[in-house]
Amino acid sequence: MPAVAALAALLLASILAGCALGGRDDRSAVATTRASDFRLADIRQAVVLVRVVVASSSRLSERDRKELPALYESALLEALDARAILVRDVRSVDARGAGGELAAAAARAREIGVDHALVVNLRVDSDVVRVCEETRRPLRGQAGVWRQEARVVRATDGGERLRAEVTTPDVEAECDGPQPTVQRRGMQAMTTAAVERLVAKIFAR
Repeated sequence: MPAVAALAALLLASILAGCALGGRDDRSAVATTRASDFRLADIRQAVVLVRVVVASSSRLSERDRKELPALYESALLEALDARAILVRDVRSVDARGAGGELAAAAARAREIGVDHALVVNLRVDSDVVRVCEETRRPLRGQAGVWRQEARVVRATDGGERLRAEVTTPDVEAECDGPQPTVQRRGMQAMTTAAVERLVAKIFAR
């Protein structure tokens, strides 16, 4: 491959690539933990707390930074509705907050009269990532990653019932063919993809 083409591919990967692509498992993600007596079927109604943090190192535009919290919340509610989870209340948590979301979520669930609360944290930043590692021309570079954490807590005592984490890229990579290619997802598509991966992991059996 000509040197110019190789450099262009590397630069593209540096700008756009992600940690885990398409349907591949994220090797860096922490395994889902679940209380032994907890069943997802127990959740039919819930309250939801959402925190979105966009790091200064993120490559998101100023417009995307402002629009992301509402866009993410909307995608999350849609994904939960598709799984027959009725969200009785949803609140955004200040990105600069010092914590305490689990206790606040449990208290809100008790106030509303539901058994569980879902606390979701999203952090968007950048990191050194690799794509197409299984090919003869893997790409590596600095890129944006979306890291999500979801925790289900019990209303009665704030006890954690389930915890899931997943890292999602803002790109799709095509690794077949003589030259791997990378294409960035739009904000709407990226948000939907990230939320679907997180919810799928929460509901995985």
